[in-house]
Amino acid sequence: MNMTAKTPAPKARAPRKVKAAPEVAPQPVPAAQPKAKARKPRAITLAPKKEARACKAGTKQARLVDLLSRAGGASMAELREALAPWKDVTIKSGLSWDMNHQKGYGIRTTFENGYQRWLATDYAGMGTFRGNDHPDDVSEADKAALLADNLANGYDPEEVFAVYHLVLPAGLKAPVPHTGGGVAE
Repeated sequence: MNMTAKTPAPKARAPRKVKAAPEVAPQPVPAAQPKAKARKPRAITLAPKKEARACKAGTKQARLVDLLSRAGGASMAELREALAPWKDVTIKSGLSWDMNHQKGYGIRTTFENGYQRWLATDYAGMGTFRGNDHPDDVSEADKAALLADNLANGYDPEEVFAVYHLVLPAGLKAPVPHTGGGVAE
């Protein structure tokens, strides 16, 4: 007995009709709006652990300790440049996880504007303040003239950014020296 069942052929569908895009009236160009104030970055404040551990020399953790332990600390722009290709979120993770949880250091955040940052370090510039010389090489009169010139050229003293500092555990005067000759990450 030959039992071949016939399956019905699929029904042919009619082609879909393409809808024309609705005509959009040209929008007027909005007038220039005042520049919105930049949000103040969030602070990272972490207490140090009871003791700190050493980093391997040549690693990004070692670079992070070196940058944060400078007298002027390190801004996000400085950290970004030194720890490339790390992104900001990775750097913040390095501050909280690597420095605090793994190595035992604390982190303190201060907020500075461009002029304050320039006075604290040899600051290449992240915001609207520009200075070509090291602050120690400039007289007080030249510093005042530079500030006035920057203010005239658009420097915004309200523009602040976070600067991160290393906080040492009790009893330490300096970070724990790096160990071995680690391979750069």
